Amino acid sequence: MNQSLANRLRIGFAITFAVFAVVTIFGVGRLFQIRSNYEHDVARSYERELSVGQLQQAFQHERDAADLDAVMPTGAALHLHRAIATSRVIANTARSALEVDPESEAAFALRIKAQARWLALVTRGLANNRAPPLAREKVLADAVLKADREFAQREQNRRAELRSDVDGDTGVTALLVGIGFISGLVAAILLVSSIVSAVRRPLDQLVDAAGRLASGDLKARVAIDGPRETAALGAAFNEMADELQLAYRHVEEGHEQLAVTVRSLSDGVITVDEAGIVNDANPAARRLLPTVVAEVDIRHAISDLGSPEEIDRILADEGAGEISLEHGGRTLVIRASSLGEGAGSVLSVRDISERNRVERMKDEFVLTASHELRSPLTSVQGFAELLLMESSTLTPRQAETVEIILENSRHLVRLLNDLLDLARSDAGRLEVKPIPAEVEPLIMDPVRAMWAQADSKGQTIEVEIAEDLPLVEVEPDRIRQVLVNLITNAADYSPMGSKIRISARQVAERIEILVTDNGAGIPPEQIEHIFDRFTRGDAGITQRIDGTGLGLAISKSLIELHGGSLVAESAPGGGATFRISLPFLTEIRSATSSPAAPLADGRPTDA
Repeated sequence: MNQSLANRLRIGFAITFAVFAVVTIFGVGRLFQIRSNYEHDVARSYERELSVGQLQQAFQHERDAADLDAVMPTGAALHLHRAIATSRVIANTARSALEVDPESEAAFALRIKAQARWLALVTRGLANNRAPPLAREKVLADAVLKADREFAQREQNRRAELRSDVDGDTGVTALLVGIGFISGLVAAILLVSSIVSAVRRPLDQLVDAAGRLASGDLKARVAIDGPRETAALGAAFNEMADELQLAYRHVEEGHEQLAVTVRSLSDGVITVDEAGIVNDANPAARRLLPTVVAEVDIRHAISDLGSPEEIDRILADEGAGEISLEHGGRTLVIRASSLGEGAGSVLSVRDISERNRVERMKDEFVLTASHELRSPLTSVQGFAELLLMESSTLTPRQAETVEIILENSRHLVRLLNDLLDLARSDAGRLEVKPIPAEVEPLIMDPVRAMWAQADSKGQTIEVEIAEDLPLVEVEPDRIRQVLVNLITNAADYSPMGSKIRISARQVAERIEILVTDNGAGIPPEQIEHIFDRFTRGDAGITQRIDGTGLGLAISKSLIELHGGSLVAESAPGGGATFRISLPFLTEIRSATSSPAAPLADGRPTDA
C-alpha cells in the first residue's frame, strides 16, 4: 500500500532532524573535547615552566648560600644544605608534572644533571675548605641556567604548537560539521524533491486527463499511483469519469428518445431562440405550418395567419399565453413556453379543428335535447299541479304519487335549465341584460326566499349590509339565481342550528358580497375543484346532499359575465366563505339604501 504524503513528510523530516542532531552533537562534542585537551595541555605546560622557574630560583639560592667569594664562612654550609633540600623538593614536584611527557622529562633530567655537576663541584670545594674554580663554576652554572632557559623556551614553543594544533582541529571539526549540515540539507532537498515529484506526476496526469475529459474524451482515465492522497484523488477522478460517461450515455439515449418522441408527435413543436428565429421544427409543425423552416423569424413565417404582436405577446408571456390561428379551414392553437433565461422558447402547435367540431355538436345536442325535453316536462309538471289541486278527489296513494311526479318533474326542469345555461355559456350564447340596481334588494330577495328552508333546519340567516353602497349594473334575476345557489349550498352543508351570514361592503372600486357558513368547511384537495361541473363537496357521513353539482359552475359563469369574480375560501372545520366581487357604477350612488338590522331570530327588517 502506498504511504500517505503526510507519513512521507514525517519520515523525511525525522531523518533530516536526526542527521542534523547527530552532526550538531558530534561537532559540539568534538569542539568541547579539543578545547578541554588544549586547556589541559597548556595548564601542564605552564605548570612545568613554573616548576623550572622555581628550580632556577632555588639554584640561585644555592649559589648565594655557597658564597663562592669566601671560604666556608660561618653558617654557609647550613644555608647550602637547606637550599639543596628545597631544590630537591621542587625537583621532585616538577618531576611528577613531567611523568606524562617523556620529552619534557628527558630535558628536565638533563637540566638536573647539569645542576648536579655544579653541585658536585661546589661541594668538593667546600669539603676542602676552599672556593671552587670560579671559571669552572661559572661554566657549570651557565649550563644550568641555559638548560632552564631552553626548557622554558621549549614550553613556550610547545604552547604555540598546541595553539596551532587546536586551531587546526577546530577548523577541521567546523569543516566536518559544515559538511554534515550541507549533506543533511542536500538530503532534505532531495527528499522534498522526490516527494514533490511523486505528487506532481499524478497531478499532471490528473490535469491532462481533466482537460481531455472537458474536451469530450469521456474515456480519459489516470493511473492510480503516488502517495495515498493522490491515489485516492485519482480513484475518485476515475469514478467520476465513469459516472459522467454513464450519465452522458443516458443523456444521449434520452435525447434520442426525446427526438423520436418529438418527431412522432401529432402536435407541432417549434424551438426559437431569444430573438424569435426558428431553430428547429418537427414534421407535424412543418405539416401544419409549411412556412416555418429553420433560420426564419417566426413572426414572418406566420404573418399571414396572425399579427407579429400576438407572437411577441405569447413569447414574452413566459408560457402563460396562447393564440388561435385559422389556416386552411383548420383552427390552430399556438402556446409558448420559456426554455430559460436567454435560451429561447418552445412553441407547441395543435390542431383543434376536430375538437371544436365535436364541442359544437355536443353543445348543439345539449341545447336541442334540453329544449325538446323541457316542453314535455313542463306539460307533465302542469298536469301534476292540476291533479294536486284536485287532491280531494284522489285516494291518498294517488295523491302521494302525484306529489312524487311533481317533485321529480321540477327537479328535471331545474336540471334542464342548468344544462341549458351551461350549454349557452360554452357556446357563447349566454347573455345578461344588466341594469342599475341597488345592492340591498339584490340580497334581500333571495334571503326571504330561503327563510322557510332555513327554518326547517333550525338555521339562522344573518344579514349585514354597509351603508350608502353605490349601485351595481347587473341582471337582478341572474344575481338572485347566484345568491340562491350559494345560500342553498351553505344551508345544505351546515349542521342543524347553525348560522349563515350574508354581508355586503365596498372594497376599493368593487362591491363584495360574502356568503359565510360555519359548517365543516371544504377540504384543501376539494377547494381547487369546487367550481368544476358535476363536483359536489363532502358533507360528512351524517348528511346526504341532493343535486347535480352544476350550481357553483353556473354561478361562477354568471358572475364572470357581469365582469366580476367568485372565489371560495375555507379551512377544514372552520366553515366556508364564497366571495362575490362586482364592479359598481361610479356616476350614480344610491340615496335610499340603508343597513338592515337583524331581528332577534336573525331575519332582517325591510329598509
